[in-house]
Amino acid sequence: MDTLLMLLLLWIKLRLFLTKYCNLLSGSVFTFMDINKVIREKNLVIPLLGAPGTTLSKTTLKENLTDSKVQYKTLSMLIEKFCPDSIFSIMDLSVEVEALGLNLKLPENAHPLVTKHPVKNREDLKIIRDNWHGITGRMKVFIEVMERIARKYSIIKGGYVIGPFTMAGELMGAHDIGVQVMLNPELVFEFIDFSLEVISEYAHALFDAGADTIAVLEPLAVILSSNKYKEFSLYSFKRLVSNLHNKPLILHICGNTNHLIKSLLDSGAIGLSLDSIMNLEELKKIIPKEIALNCINR
Repeated sequence: MDTLLMLLLLWIKLRLFLTKYCNLLSGSVFTFMDINKVIREKNLVIPLLGAPGTTLSKTTLKENLTDSKVQYKTLSMLIEKFCPDSIFSIMDLSVEVEALGLNLKLPENAHPLVTKHPVKNREDLKIIRDNWHGITGRMKVFIEVMERIARKYSIIKGGYVIGPFTMAGELMGAHDIGVQVMLNPELVFEFIDFSLEVISEYAHALFDAGADTIAVLEPLAVILSSNKYKEFSLYSFKRLVSNLHNKPLILHICGNTNHLIKSLLDSGAIGLSLDSIMNLEELKKIIPKEIALNCINR
């Protein structure tokens, strides 16, 4: 009997601890320095749980990316099971360009794929720009997910937006933008300017919905040289930071980014999300403690 009572008391203490732990950051609105301070001082664990959570909720990835109730269910189950220090919505780089009318392939259990990149010149861009009338399409799904998560959970909440250079590449095509960077940079800047307009509006909506931080997914930037990165991608990221009034942004770039590291430190991002090909131990020697760092094994 005494053993059972002791086990019961231990269980109650554990539940109280977990409840307190899960609500450690209750009621907070995080600023740039706040999030970094919390991450450093409390050694927070922020796993990217999103898409694998579909197994837990017994749903498809497509259902999660198209239905806010389904994605909320998946994220809630992940929070309740693993009690992470932060939760991000499920990653999707196609939301913004689909909202502009680009065609997608949406498999049941794989990430969406843009099937055509039809915006090749100023005339095409004007048509797309004239048809953009603000938040629409699946943007609303992710905004609703953020609102519901923010109402129930007090941990750090993160969302995603596509990066300006990568979005321009989705409109034009990765090969084409790589060529135009060299032959017609003025055209590329026009594509980036429009991309910034769309991304800024969407990011504002996510922050208003309750996001504490947003990860900007800029994988295409890895194709750029150091100088071209500064000219096109770094320039546009800094403008995004300014457009969002210095709200906390995380910058993600895939692949070998050794040639970009110095520029990344000047981006204004509160955190860098890099690929597993990068040497984390070496990066920690040159990246200031004020900038959170992780290397993702894809």
